Formats: sequence, C-alpha cells, structure tokens
Amino acid sequence: MIWDIILRAAVVGILLSILLSIMSYFVVVRKMTFAGVGIAHSAFGGIALNFFFGFAGYIFPLFFSIAASLLIAFLYKRGNMSEDSAIDVIFVFSMAFGVFILSLSNGYSANMLGILFGNILSVTNFDMITTLAVFSVGFVFMTYLFSHFQLISYNEELAYIAGINIDLLYYLFWVVLSVVIVLSIKLIGIILVNAFLVLPTLVGSNCSKNYKGIVAVGAISSILSVVAGIFAAYFLNTPAGATIVLVFITIWLLSFLAKKL
Repeated sequence: MIWDIILRAAVVGILLSILLSIMSYFVVVRKMTFAGVGIAHSAFGGIALNFFFGFAGYIFPLFFSIAASLLIAFLYKRGNMSEDSAIDVIFVFSMAFGVFILSLSNGYSANMLGILFGNILSVTNFDMITTLAVFSVGFVFMTYLFSHFQLISYNEELAYIAGINIDLLYYLFWVVLSVVIVLSIKLIGIILVNAFLVLPTLVGSNCSKNYKGIVAVGAISSILSVVAGIFAAYFLNTPAGATIVLVFITIWLLSFLAKKL
C-alpha cells in the first residue's frame, strides 16, 4: 500500500518537475523569477473559495491562477507596468482575498500547513491522470515552440520581424505556467513552488554553457530531487515538499562549488 503511494507521488513529481524545468529556462532568462510566487499565491484565493464552499479539486485555483496570469500579462503588455510590479499587485490582492475568505470558513487552520508546504504523498489516481494530461499538452507545447520562446526572450524585435505572434505566445506561456504551478502546489506547496522555477536553470547553468545542456541538467536535477526527497521524507518522517526543496538546494550548492573549483 505504502509503495503505491510512493509510486504515485514519484510519477506526479517527475512529470511536473520535467515540465517546470523546461519552463524554468525562460523564467530565469526573462528575469520572471517572481512569477512562480505571484501565480502560486494567486491560487491561494481559489483554494480559499474551495474551503468556503466545501469543494475539492482544481477548478477555483485554476480559475484564479489563469485569470491572475492573464491580468499580469495584460498589465505588462498594455499597462506600461514592469512584470514584477504587475505580479506584486496581483500577489497582494490574492493573498488578502484568500485570508479574508478563509477567516469566514470553519476549521481552515488545520489545513494551512498542507496548503503552504504541500503533501506529495497525498496524491490520488485522479491527480496522476490529470498530471499526465497536463504534462503531455505542456511538453508538446513547450518543445514545439521552444525556438520561438527562445528568440522572443533574447530579441523581441527580431522575433516580430520573423513573423512570430509575440503577444499570443506570451499570454499562452502564462496560462500554461499557471496550470503547471497549480498542480505543483499539491507537490511542494505554495511557498516552495518557486524553487522548481528557478533552481533547475541555476543548476544547469553551473554545469553547462549551452541551452540544451542547461535544460537537460535542470531536468535531471529536478527528477533526482523529487525521487530522493520523497524517499528521504518517508524514512525521516519529514514534510515531503520541504525535504524535496532541501535536496534540490543541496544539488545546487554542489554544482555551484564544482563550478568554482
């Protein structure tokens, strides 16, 4: 029984970590590292509505995150705001709204630790099927348009001349990122989800100088962190999300020291 739980957790964790590691490359290159924090905390408003109405699943968190990500993209593209400023506005609103709604709910405090730090060992078969579907769509989306996103990240004017619809791909990237982050909240929680949007590329950059190597090393380090973190959390009886991130931090530190030496 326990090995079924660990297997489901490992499958979900590996699939999400691969997808997040690919997206991490563009998040870091475009200096959008605050994006994970903003979107994850936007989902907090949807999670609060789930508790208030007694619902389960991803509907409200997904709605909140996608709406927030599109608004962030709109404020950046059309509102003459920096991405960080737009993210900060949505972040503050979503957290305040979530806390306000939760204060009206009964018995929410006991579930706060799971919301903030996640519990990958609680994933269900439905979570696994949902993750597989999102991974399939997201992986095809990111790999097929990888060169487009890379050109946009380094030179938007050249991408425009090449006939790439910059605005459409920008909005789509935010939507896909939102969906993946909402699923990842159950993996490592709201507070720690941003680690998987930053650390893969940081580790990859310490080990490789070309983008293929950076993405590949980032994906491998993400998978190792998830698998090692799950087993360590099980045997040490520690929070899985925090343990996974601590393993990832250790991998990053080793790669950093190896680069310096």
